[in-house]
Amino acid sequence: MLSLKNLFRRKVRSFLTILGIAVGVAGVVVLSAFGEGMADGFSGLGGAANADVLVTQKDAVMILLGAIDEQVGTEIAAMRGVAAVSGTVIGVVPLPESPYFLVAGEEPRSFAIERYRIIAGRPLSARREVMLGHKSAESLKKVVGDKFRINDISYHVVGIYETGASFEDNGAVIHLTDAQRAFDKRRQVSYFKLKLRDLSEREAVKQAIETRWPELAATRAGDVTAQDQLLDIYRSLGWVIGLFAILVGGLGMMNAQLMSVFERTREIGVLRAMGWRRRRVVRMILGEALLLSLVGGALGLLLSLGLIRLMARSAALGGFLTGALEPLGFIQALLIAGVLGLVGGGYPAWRAARLAPVEAMRAESGAPVRWGPIVRLLAPLMRGPALRNLLRRPTRSLMTMLGLGVGVGLIVALAGIAAGSRQLIAQLLSAGQADIVAEQAGASDAAFSSIDERLAEQIRAHPEVKSVSRLVFGTASVPGLPFFIVYGLDPRENYLAHYRVTEGRTVQRSGEMILGRLAANSLKKGVGEQLRISGQSFTIVGIFETGMAYEDAGGVVPLKEAQRLFGKPRQVSFLGIALHDPARAAEIAEELERRYPELMVARTADLSARMQDFATMDAFFGALIALMMAVGGIVMMNVMLMSVFERTQEIGVLRAVGWRGRRVLRMVLAEALMLGLLSAGAGMAIGVGLNSLLRFLPGYGSWLEVIYTPGDMARVIAMALGLGLLGGLLPALRAVRLHPIEALHYE
Repeated sequence: MLSLKNLFRRKVRSFLTILGIAVGVAGVVVLSAFGEGMADGFSGLGGAANADVLVTQKDAVMILLGAIDEQVGTEIAAMRGVAAVSGTVIGVVPLPESPYFLVAGEEPRSFAIERYRIIAGRPLSARREVMLGHKSAESLKKVVGDKFRINDISYHVVGIYETGASFEDNGAVIHLTDAQRAFDKRRQVSYFKLKLRDLSEREAVKQAIETRWPELAATRAGDVTAQDQLLDIYRSLGWVIGLFAILVGGLGMMNAQLMSVFERTREIGVLRAMGWRRRRVVRMILGEALLLSLVGGALGLLLSLGLIRLMARSAALGGFLTGALEPLGFIQALLIAGVLGLVGGGYPAWRAARLAPVEAMRAESGAPVRWGPIVRLLAPLMRGPALRNLLRRPTRSLMTMLGLGVGVGLIVALAGIAAGSRQLIAQLLSAGQADIVAEQAGASDAAFSSIDERLAEQIRAHPEVKSVSRLVFGTASVPGLPFFIVYGLDPRENYLAHYRVTEGRTVQRSGEMILGRLAANSLKKGVGEQLRISGQSFTIVGIFETGMAYEDAGGVVPLKEAQRLFGKPRQVSFLGIALHDPARAAEIAEELERRYPELMVARTADLSARMQDFATMDAFFGALIALMMAVGGIVMMNVMLMSVFERTQEIGVLRAVGWRGRRVLRMVLAEALMLGLLSAGAGMAIGVGLNSLLRFLPGYGSWLEVIYTPGDMARVIAMALGLGLLGGLLPALRAVRLHPIEALHYE
């Protein structure tokens, strides 16, 4: 087969192209499996617990953020057609091995406990006992009889269970009362599961529940809920990010195929002169590209399967992955490989087919360089030898810059969003002239932070404290805005003054709300109108503008109302503390943290650096940068190897006229580093452009805040230079090892 023979003519190039495709395919398959696992895990909570009806808080963004009074379950149990009711508390706790460890609270005598099939030990029967999922027990190295700590409380491991759901099998189950105390949900549950006497009465029961409690939603497994919009984002997140890795690998493949056409210009001319039609030339080039992509896709499948199995054994990531590659993953890999083959080989095949036989046969090996008008314009500016060498193959250099720039651009875009989020959090928490801020110590996420508001009174008594503002923070889903941010504030405290009301007045009593300008525009709401959140109607008494999109896309309600909405009775999310002497902020923060170990206290500018939310984000960025370095490094190495191959005779001449090996080494490395630097510039432009486009997304772009810090840009440049060094080192060493005589004889 001619295509196969052609690939073996440049074994190293073919291998690197296959490897680049494999890493890209593995990246998108693993990331999409991760996103799908997150979505399936959240959507499966309560949905498969052998229940006929699930009762949740209406409009809660996530089911585990819901809070329903236990008394409601007692009243539901007395309704016609209901055989049994079981309440569940779901919480997330940080462990040293995993920042997001799922813990469920169940009543041991309820029907819901039957879902947890015991494979070792016995079922839960009393308080201070815990059952571990078999995957969490394996990753945490726990067995029946061991001790297990949750929120600094020791539990006795009495059983190991299995449900088949990765979220649950990587978590734990404790007594319902213990969970209510651990997650500050006294006399509350996250949701109820119902058993019915007759399934034919399901619709009647659901309607009766929603009529009696408008703030609740009664559904069955598979029904659409408020959290489905968020789950769809999780499912698409892996694909979106993975596609950037595919773009880098795909452009690298196109580059390799294009160089193959350049090298074989005379050969293609001979084939055309012998009677080969254009379509046959196209089939040959496309055949090579498809063969490379299919082999790369197969290798990527094996690589992704190994990575998924390895990650599934991790305590931190196991809950998001099943450990097996779903059939969809195979289809994804084959589709990606096929598209890469068609796209990566399409342009080179079209170019090869356009070659006129006579002109092609006149071409020297390697094909002549044709400079376009743009390159001729830039040529006088490219004074350095490294830049001039890159202009010898302008198409290859441009495609490499574009390919690597796509990967760098993704990092730039995400880094800008992350930096913007950090600043928004700092601005949000410093409102009301707060010098230091307190969050619950060890909270996995800001949404889970719960502080006993009695601590606010104790902190107010500190002689250095000027004032304390309490803040409840939560998200809900309203029609038109999938993420509606609700801030609960006490109208008598300093924090509320931050929200500058431009229409109407500020909140004064229960049932009132002031709405951010962006939210008001999106929802088409004005002063005097009603807005329904989680089953409760609020009267909009004012429109505020703070200049921060994160706040202007939400609303402010009285503190007590927010506590009720988000199930935080006598609790708050944050404490904003103003001091008499702001210069002593760091000192006072350390003192308060020692005095109240249940709190994490820091200056407003420093808090985000200690929040688990951002620690997780940093870990994610680290993994993403590693992926882009792997794909980009392979692409760069392939490009530089091609450059060395085609300049073998030139390097031989340089060596023959006295160039030492170190000088040749510097020349090749300088080209690679310059290509990396140019890719960084292209990536910055791509990243800024991408974030500019994201601002136009309905519902999300309005509150997107982007900041590009000098530190992030420096890291991006360092990453691009690292790509150049990584990709140029092997080709440079190969160039150094070329013997002058052999190089001069090279065809």
